[in-house]
Amino acid sequence: MLTLISCGKDSKDSDETFEAFLNKPSYSPKPGMIWDIYPVEFLFVVTDAKGNDLFDESTPGNWLSKPFSATFEGQEFLWPKTATKAYKARLMGFYIYPKSYTLSDVVVLRFGQLDGTKTWDTDLKISWPDGSRDVIRVQHAFRWDISGDPESYTGFKVNGVPIEGRLIRLTK
Repeated sequence: MLTLISCGKDSKDSDETFEAFLNKPSYSPKPGMIWDIYPVEFLFVVTDAKGNDLFDESTPGNWLSKPFSATFEGQEFLWPKTATKAYKARLMGFYIYPKSYTLSDVVVLRFGQLDGTKTWDTDLKISWPDGSRDVIRVQHAFRWDISGDPESYTGFKVNGVPIEGRLIRLTK
């Protein structure tokens, strides 16, 4: 029997640290299973001091057409650019989740995608249109637990401060 399942639990939901997760043993996946392991993405909501979404086309002075850049592992990524669609995790730079896609009242700026089966402990350095800069550290690791199920840890720090969850909220 062949079963296709997306990646299971995230240890970041517990009190476990990245270092403790890295020290856990990894086993083998369950036989007869094909796993679709989620890629790692940086997800941003960027607002001004009044709470206006800077990537929403209805916000006066939005940043949709204003250039900015990021550096990740020595490679520079520029905005704006034409987004491409891919089905495998690959580093595509910045792209947008519009409100209609997120079913929320915010536009989500995405950066990624990183291979979810690899270990990442590195920085994304962003230079924004207003001249400010942020350093976002991603800490991600993947392993197979003793029962053969996938388990991962994903955490982010903004300018050295850990955040809760995966949505990075910035005020500019």
